[in-house]
Amino acid sequence: MTSAETKAPRPRLLRHLRWIPALLPVAALASACGPSTAPNPFTLDAGPDGATDPDGGTGGGTGGGNPDDGGTPDDTLGGPCNDDTQCDDAIACTVDACDTSIARCRHSPDDAACQDGVYCDGVERCAPKLGCLPGPPVACSDGDVCTIDTCVESTGACTHVLRDADGDGAPDGHCIAKGDCNDDDPKVSPALPEVCANGKDDDCDGAVDEGDCASPKHDTCSDPLVIDAPGAYTIDTTAAASNFAASCNVNNQPAARDVVAAIVLPAGPPLDVEITARTNGADVAIALLGQCGDPSTEITCGTSFFHPQGGRFAKIRGRGLGDPAKTTALPLYVFADADTPVILDVAFLPPEPVPTNETCGTAEPISFGVPFFSTLVDAATDVGISCAPLTGELLYSFELASPANVHVYASSVDGDGFPVISLRDADCALPEDEITCKGAPIVDVFRHALPAGTYHVAVAAGAPTIVSTTVVIEPPTEPLPDETCEGAPALTPNVTLDVDLLDRQDDVQLGCLPGAVDAAYTLSLPVASDVLLVQRISQGDTGAVTLALPACADPLDQLICDPGSQSPLRIGKRNVPAGDYRVVAESLLGQPAQVTAFVRKTTPPVVVPFADACADVLMIPATGGFFQGNTANATASFNAGCDQGGGPEGGARDQLLGLSLSDKKRVVLDMGGSGYTTLLDVRKGPDCPGVEVPKACAVGYGQNKSFLDLTLDPGVYFLQIDGLGQDSGPWFLDVRIVDP
Repeated sequence: MTSAETKAPRPRLLRHLRWIPALLPVAALASACGPSTAPNPFTLDAGPDGATDPDGGTGGGTGGGNPDDGGTPDDTLGGPCNDDTQCDDAIACTVDACDTSIARCRHSPDDAACQDGVYCDGVERCAPKLGCLPGPPVACSDGDVCTIDTCVESTGACTHVLRDADGDGAPDGHCIAKGDCNDDDPKVSPALPEVCANGKDDDCDGAVDEGDCASPKHDTCSDPLVIDAPGAYTIDTTAAASNFAASCNVNNQPAARDVVAAIVLPAGPPLDVEITARTNGADVAIALLGQCGDPSTEITCGTSFFHPQGGRFAKIRGRGLGDPAKTTALPLYVFADADTPVILDVAFLPPEPVPTNETCGTAEPISFGVPFFSTLVDAATDVGISCAPLTGELLYSFELASPANVHVYASSVDGDGFPVISLRDADCALPEDEITCKGAPIVDVFRHALPAGTYHVAVAAGAPTIVSTTVVIEPPTEPLPDETCEGAPALTPNVTLDVDLLDRQDDVQLGCLPGAVDAAYTLSLPVASDVLLVQRISQGDTGAVTLALPACADPLDQLICDPGSQSPLRIGKRNVPAGDYRVVAESLLGQPAQVTAFVRKTTPPVVVPFADACADVLMIPATGGFFQGNTANATASFNAGCDQGGGPEGGARDQLLGLSLSDKKRVVLDMGGSGYTTLLDVRKGPDCPGVEVPKACAVGYGQNKSFLDLTLDPGVYFLQIDGLGQDSGPWFLDVRIVDP
């Protein structure tokens, strides 16, 4: 560039400089007004010392810093904000809000949002920026090599069982005095008799085949128990060996033993023989053959089922047996996995042919209002039933000349198993041809206004049984508005609704409780909310309560659900985004229920690090809230009326929260998601720790953690967070305070 070229712009620059004197008064005026104190939401706070970070920023980088402590890292702080809508960090387990005092987003971790409902894998935690992380699994080891330490999901507790490798009920002799002398053989134990002539010390007394040994009875084909008439007989597997083969047997094959009976049929017309074998709990199986010792002559074989009244049983039916000209003896093998008496109920019945209505194409027509009976002993499985029966099924059909309401009623005649009923369309055979199904002790399958046409009923059961079924039709009626998610009426938050589930259909297929009738309601959330659903069910019923997306069409729309028979059912979900949802109440027996949706604006969880004594009670706000702590770090200070007896003074480690009510309120306390066997006790002040409120102490086992639904008068109360016995650990407490 030439010198002339560098000088050319100077006159233009001088023209601009002429304005500087004119602007100086304006600048002075602005300076006199002082610097602006309004925070700039798009600039990170530099902190008290105004220092910049190594990257040239002014607020500790993306990791954030705590303005109150001079820049100490705070993982909950995010970027700048003016309101909550700018603070979504895409981490599902954090509660995102704009902290307007510093114009920064705050992402508060909520461990409760991470709980998977599984006790034994520990308490999950929420980490800012990372999301849900697994917690440490429940530690059950007691340090004793002679115990098998197991976390039991159903009870939410650890068990410490003496080592018993062969499962015969006798602990290893290396671990206890007079224990099992051969823990590899389930047929050797100090609890078993000495068996003669087998060369083993069966009873672990140090002697073999001593004089008081037992010889098994009915253990061979030459020594059967003779059964020559209908009735009840007892046969015992004590000291028996495993001699016989059949197409079915007990599950624990190494422990199997068997005995034999002879079913003697008189000469004459053929008979059906139905045999039921029952035990107090041992696994059992039975097989009927044509020739003892020859498995190729097997007629039928049946394994065991759990009986509704306790114990186990196996049932078989041999059809058209006997010889017109001579007496017939048929061997019956009885298998068990323990030395046990087995009750044999034997019936000689008029012959019935094998049912021909095994398929949709051979379905038997039925008449309305007339009971029909299905013997489900040897039925095959031919169609797909979503209620998962344990037997095969028999098929029936009916015709509707015009639209009608249809009830299908069913019950077990002998009480050996609950019926399972599947109502199906004309095509019938495929799983998608099922209209609805239900399995229960007493079944009522109901459909509104079925169109004219052909329908099928598949009858199955949870165990071999005889089912009585009746199909009844009525004039057609239209479903109520709450029977579908599409027309679901509004559910008022924090108000209990009575739900009549009589004559309802199973319309909502969310997979929580298949076969149950249901009612659906719309829950509208204007802002992100913490939702707690509580459903009270009738005594003897099984129900479910579900929070779902509005489509409510299949299990993918289910957000969370709780099925069960222990009332009340309850489920909680925190930080549910604003919008419309569906609350679905279900009942297996169509009984009345009550549903409440407790709703409050999402609030971050309050961590309770201390609250270990009356001097440092943490007070609960009048609006309630969500709290979490860990009693493992506390001391055992207070007793509780519902604790187990015999423990030390103060019971388990505990923490204490306070609540002051100026008016009468309904107070709901839910410890769902806590990581141990909880105990929650409510006391009334004014002096701490107060006096226990009657019927306000609750123990929570397994998944059913402590829950209380109380109506409390004005006053000061103390909430004792405790554990049963000596149990302690991480806990959650959802506190809802609403008008009664």
